Parts: sequence; structure tokens; C-alpha cells
Amino acid sequence: MHIKTLVSATLASLLLVACDSGTSVVDKNAEVLPRPAKLLEIRLKNAHDFLNYPAVVQSRQLSVLSFEVGGMLNELNVLEAQRVVKGEVLATLDQRDLKAKVASAQAQYKNANNEYQRALRLIKQNAISQSKLGERKSKREVNKSELETAQKALQDAVLIAPFAGAIAKISIEKQQIIQAGKPAITLLGKAGLEAVFNLPSSIVARVKGKKEQSRESYLILNVAPDRKISIRFKEAALEADAASQTYAVTFAFDKPEDLNILPGMNAVVWLKDPSKPAINNKILIPLTSIAVDGEQKYVWVLDKNTMQVARRDITIEADVGERAAVDSGLQVGDVIVEAGVALLAEGMKVSKWSK
Repeated sequence: MHIKTLVSATLASLLLVACDSGTSVVDKNAEVLPRPAKLLEIRLKNAHDFLNYPAVVQSRQLSVLSFEVGGMLNELNVLEAQRVVKGEVLATLDQRDLKAKVASAQAQYKNANNEYQRALRLIKQNAISQSKLGERKSKREVNKSELETAQKALQDAVLIAPFAGAIAKISIEKQQIIQAGKPAITLLGKAGLEAVFNLPSSIVARVKGKKEQSRESYLILNVAPDRKISIRFKEAALEADAASQTYAVTFAFDKPEDLNILPGMNAVVWLKDPSKPAINNKILIPLTSIAVDGEQKYVWVLDKNTMQVARRDITIEADVGERAAVDSGLQVGDVIVEAGVALLAEGMKVSKWSK
């Protein structure tokens, strides 16, 4: 009996030593693998109901400025993309010769005017003929016209902004000999921009009105493919192009402050297909992606950088079929877990499940 008790005590001690040695059936420090999850990126509903057409950006207020006289460019006070105010001096030609011509014309006019005034006094004394008075008057008028021409040429040697805006293009350089009428500076006003494209006659025939043409329309610039810019219908040509049977259509839009959009840039205009019924742009998600905590509904939203999920409370409309329309809590571009939401927890890492 004593021997059995001793053996039992020895076995118990060995078991305690084994437990204290840190050996475990499950390694708690083992790395937990991300859970595979079916992911869904939130997109606009019925994106396939949109039509798209290549467009070219134009300005509603664009002016190509040029000097009306020729000469060497002496001053260039602006840079491309620089904002200017109405009346600001943009560029100036060398004015030395022009000022000399003005001074000469002023002297000739002054002399001709003095001779004319003298002739007026003499005619009262019958000391001069009417024909002589007429000659001096004509000479005075000629000299006056020459003075005005010289003064205008001096004014035309200065290029002034006719309205506030931004410098779209500079086609001249300092110290360059400028020809009269040659495009010098292109000024883009603040009146807004337009997107012009050709719409097939088959689509035009299905458009009911201006509201129909503007609803849910937007454009994407080739230089900023991640930005959607809202547009609104402005006008459409009433006569189709004979060769392509398309109509020139113009949509207006406002320039975003953080983008430098210039005329001539290419874009793609997206229009709601007029043959499709008008619907609200609701975000639809499958019912399998929605979890419930009491009365609160939520989804698991993925952080693309860490591949971790976080709870996001949402409000939805009444369930319709296998999908629900989200009123708030989600936006286009969010990625949610589509199924198996009951197996997830805050901060859990997931991986994209693929078949």
C-alpha cells in the first residue's frame, strides 16, 4: 500500500514538471492566418445602363490675344496657368519708335492747328481767301488723324487682359520680333467650361427633354481618371452631320479648384441611357453581407492597406429580394465582406477568397 502511494506521488510530480516546462499541445504564439472572405466593392447601381462618348473640353470664355502692331517684345509679365485680373498688363512691345512717332505727330498737329487758328483770324479781316482757309483746315484734320493713329499704335503695343481669368497659353518670347495679328497669349476666363461630343441620332431620338439629358451625367478627364465631374446639358445641334449622322451636343461644367483643366483636353462623357427608366442611385448590397446587433444593422468594411475588417453601422430600406438598398453608412469605393459575416471580429485580418 505504501509502495502504491509512493508511485502515485511520483507520477503526479512528473506530470506537474511536464506542465511547468512550457510544453503545450497548442502553440499560442503561432501566427493566425487571414480568414478567406468573399469581398464586394461598392459601385454605382446599374453602371451598365450608362452610355459613354469621347468629348473635347472647350471654354465658354476663351480669348486669343494678339498685338495690333509689330515690334520687339520688351516685357512679358505672366506665366502659363497664372491668374490675372481685368485690366492687368500682360506684355509690352518696345515703345521707343512709337513714342517718337507720337511726339512728331503732336508737333505737326500743333503747328497745323496754329496755322488754322491764324487763318480764322485773317479771314475775318479779309486778309486770306476761303480756299486758303480750307487748305489749312484740311491739313489740320490730316495731322489730327495722324496723331490719333500714332497714339493708338502706342496703346496697341501693350497687351491688356480684357477679363479676369487664367493664362492658358503663351506663344511669344521676350526679345522676339512680334508680327501684328500673330497669336500671343490665350486667356481662359472664369465663365466655365464645356464638353462637346457627337451623339448618335438613335440616342437623340429617345431623349425626352433637357432634364432627361442631364440626369446622372458626368465626365471623366483623361488626365484625371479617378475624378467624376458633374455636367449639365446646355445645347444640341438641330442638324446632323451628313457623314456620321451624329449631332453635336454640349454639356457645361464647373472647373474644380484643384484641377488645371484647359481647352482641348480629352474626356469621356457618361450619360444615363434614355431608354432605361429613371431610378435613384442607391447602393445595393446582398443580405448575406448584413449582420445584426439588436436593432442595429452593420457590415464589415475592409481596410485595403492592412486587410483588416472594421464594423460599420448602416441604415437600409426594406429588404427587396436578395439585396437591400443602403440609405447611409456606405459609399462608392468601399469594400465589404459579402458572406460569412458571423465568423468575423473587429480587427480580424482577411484575404480575398477565390474559387
